[in-house]
Amino acid sequence: MSSLPGIAATLATLAAGLAGGLALTSSMLDAAQVPGASRVGSWTVWPRAGAADADPYTRAFFAKRGEIAMSPAEGLAFHALRDASGRDLTANCAYRIAGRMPPARIWTLAAYRPDGSLPANTAQRYGLTSSEAVGGLDADIAVSGDASPGNWLPLPAGGRFVLLLRLYDTPLAAVAVALDPERLPRIERLECR
Repeated sequence: MSSLPGIAATLATLAAGLAGGLALTSSMLDAAQVPGASRVGSWTVWPRAGAADADPYTRAFFAKRGEIAMSPAEGLAFHALRDASGRDLTANCAYRIAGRMPPARIWTLAAYRPDGSLPANTAQRYGLTSSEAVGGLDADIAVSGDASPGNWLPLPAGGRFVLLLRLYDTPLAAVAVALDPERLPRIERLECR
């Protein structure tokens, strides 16, 4: 009978360790602080995310978001949680994506919730592509809850969001770890409600 308290203490310690480890891993994945990620200005990229030898944390990050990672041969996906000044992206503010898009056969830009789901918006429009953008690689893009003329990406009524810029068939895939922030568009915060 004297071994029961010892077994209970061991099980409680294991449970606490497991819960703590899962909580820390989950918070790391939510903050996009995953090993193998490269920060390029406001953008974060995982150049090896879709590779067969991707590390388990990178795989978990993409699995948790329900996102299929692109292989380096397909292209690159850049995530942004913050603007150029380091402030969280929030749908209560308007933003401008300024600067030349990197070379790619096709690019797409979309706004997602931090959990990876598409936010509802009144325009029922969830992304912008290079084929529809006015200005091509030099597209100036408005990101806001209010409609704007030209290139506009709608936002939901409120809350935080993540921008996802996908570059398909891009020569940057070979040098993604050493990208210069000037080679990616800048996320500028404008007015807030």
